[in-house]
Amino acid sequence: MPSLYSVLSPLLCILTVVSILSTTGLYIYPLLLNCSYPNPNAPFRLLTLADPQLEGNTSIYSSRYASSPPWIRSLRRFRKTLDLWGNDHYLAHIYRTLHTTVPALTRLLPFLPQGMPSPTHVTVLGDLIGSQWISNTEFNSRGNRFWNTVFPTARRLPPRALTESGRIPKTIYPLIQWPYTLINVVGNHDIGYSGDIRPDLIQRFEETYGPVNYEFTIPFPEINVSKSVDGGPPQNVTINPTLRIINLNSLNIDSPARDYDIQMQTYNFMNKVFSEDINWDGSVATVLLTHVPLHKPAGVCVDPPMEKYYEPKYGSLLREQNHISKGASDMLLGELFGIRRAGEENIGEGKEMGIILTGHDHEGCDTVHWFGKNDEEQKKEGEEKIWKSAKWGDRDGRVGQGEKWVREVTVRSMMGEFGGNAGLTSAWFDEKTMSWRFEYSSCPVGIQHFWWTVHIVDFITMVLAVVVGIMAAVGADGRKKVPKVVVTKANGSSKGIKEKKVQ
Repeated sequence: MPSLYSVLSPLLCILTVVSILSTTGLYIYPLLLNCSYPNPNAPFRLLTLADPQLEGNTSIYSSRYASSPPWIRSLRRFRKTLDLWGNDHYLAHIYRTLHTTVPALTRLLPFLPQGMPSPTHVTVLGDLIGSQWISNTEFNSRGNRFWNTVFPTARRLPPRALTESGRIPKTIYPLIQWPYTLINVVGNHDIGYSGDIRPDLIQRFEETYGPVNYEFTIPFPEINVSKSVDGGPPQNVTINPTLRIINLNSLNIDSPARDYDIQMQTYNFMNKVFSEDINWDGSVATVLLTHVPLHKPAGVCVDPPMEKYYEPKYGSLLREQNHISKGASDMLLGELFGIRRAGEENIGEGKEMGIILTGHDHEGCDTVHWFGKNDEEQKKEGEEKIWKSAKWGDRDGRVGQGEKWVREVTVRSMMGEFGGNAGLTSAWFDEKTMSWRFEYSSCPVGIQHFWWTVHIVDFITMVLAVVVGIMAAVGADGRKKVPKVVVTKANGSSKGIKEKKVQ
């Protein structure tokens, strides 16, 4: 009958190989999956994360098991506590790998694929926590986990970085370490929908995660080109490429709202952004970061248009929505991307005016909005063109030549059940078209069970290594020790040779 050591020793060898391969794969998964920024050399690379939804005591002490025996409740609470601990580290693994580990490896080892440099900016597109209906103590606990476990190397926007109008001045922008500063977008699980939002919910979110409405402009080096101005001879013209980054609270755009003053704060911010004097020649583009996706017909994304309201006795306030309303969507598309306000004739063909990045729909979606001819049978009188929407992959043949369009990416959630997804966005100024270009790609690590399995195998391997090592040290490996023989001479002669066995 084989000894225990003879069974455990080869098992340890197998587990060691499996552990090394799986752990290496988990920690360099972007390289194995060929993840990369669409343009790794772009001056703007945005690491885009959505809907982490940190849970807490409300899930540990759920009332679902209140009638169960005490030992079942204790076991269930222990399991849920362990699950939350693992989920925090799973989310932290996604951020750390894409933000730090793989970029550092590609810098040190030039023979590796160079598609994953460090991001220039990082955003989390709302639903940072799992519920807005939690106590301040629990809210603070989840905030500590967010900053100290999930994003331990990140920091929030400096509290005095904004002006009263919600802008980060150009003199302050270069002083902020943007690769480590999270652009946190507010979500419905953070403060509620329009019919739920209260001043105290806004205040505690902003104190922990940062402002809910603000914008800043990223300047880039000037470009000198020769082009014709107003049909005249070519002249040397200086182009100043800039990106506008707008973090917008889209949760209280639609009505009826619970707090009119809070809603007006968002509208005042939007009006200030809309009124900015911008030359829509293609040198300026907008990146809109918000939580609730823009309106689109049913069938384009997993979530169809939906709005629910509280009962009339509660004021018929807005209770829930999948998309912002059609009117609000058209307003944002026109005003933020220069088509309605400046007149589309001022925007040259083939010039991308920006990109929209949203969360909320955990499944994710890739959409195109275009300002095209209104060919509906019952079109409004005098409305020759309207905003339309379709899947990004279906844009060919639908978006007419010369029509203006904007891409919207609803980023798939980074939660484990949705594959631990992360978005990689590149933006750069194209001197050929004299306009900005935007591209997006995804990088999922896989469901959380893979993360758990790899680390459980690592733990078992380490324990087994200790056991096998102890067995070998105490002689439980079954090997017999051969006695050593020491030969000595008596009185310096060959006579009387003595042998001494040393065990």
